[in-house]
Amino acid sequence: MNLAATPWLLGRVEPDAPGERLFCFPHAGSGASAFRRWPGALPASVRCCPVQLPGRENRLADPMPDTMDELAQHTVEALLPLLRPPYVLFGHSFGGLLAYAVARHLHERGDPLPRALLISGARPPHLAAQESYHTLPYDELLAHVRATNGIAEPLLRHEEFVRRLLDVLRVDLRIAAEYRPPAGAPLPCPVRCLAADDDPVVPPSLVEGWRAYAGGEFDLRRGPGDHYAVYDVSGALFAEIARHGPAGR
Repeated sequence: MNLAATPWLLGRVEPDAPGERLFCFPHAGSGASAFRRWPGALPASVRCCPVQLPGRENRLADPMPDTMDELAQHTVEALLPLLRPPYVLFGHSFGGLLAYAVARHLHERGDPLPRALLISGARPPHLAAQESYHTLPYDELLAHVRATNGIAEPLLRHEEFVRRLLDVLRVDLRIAAEYRPPAGAPLPCPVRCLAADDDPVVPPSLVEGWRAYAGGEFDLRRGPGDHYAVYDVSGALFAEIARHGPAGR
């Protein structure tokens, strides 16, 4: 595979390109375009690498893995030539859980871990298992997505798009709820978490639960906004990523 143009990434990334890579995993039901504004807002020394998961956007025809472990394994296999230090894994909500699963898989393989694991607005695995949004009927799931600002109102006019989005969302929510990482030592890499003060989906008190999964340094940074505040490149949470996350400072 030519990794400069792999379908697993939005844009081109040369395996030997200099700089630190920030691999970004989006929230449930979303694709790599969630990070479309990030490359131009991050420091020039950081290469933003939005991960495009199967079953969404330009990968609609690609089958979606049935478990979090399977998705993490496929992700590692596809991106391993690019996962060389220095790099950072970032994930928001469902993407945070996936970033953790990817880091676990790398650790179990004996591959180099990221400089830091950045997790935003995500429940830790032992709490994610308590969620049951994936069992909601269509109308109730759509109402939940609208209530949490998970879909722009103009897009609701496109019924086929909405149904496809909810189908992908339901799968993501199910595999997140069913994810049971094996017992073992916490990851031996820094874990840095971000939480929005007014997040109705994952309040900061739940994000604090990631402390148990950090075998090294752990910290939790908060900022104003709702569940999707981290995508705002003018916001305080994104500023924390740009200022502290990728460089590991």
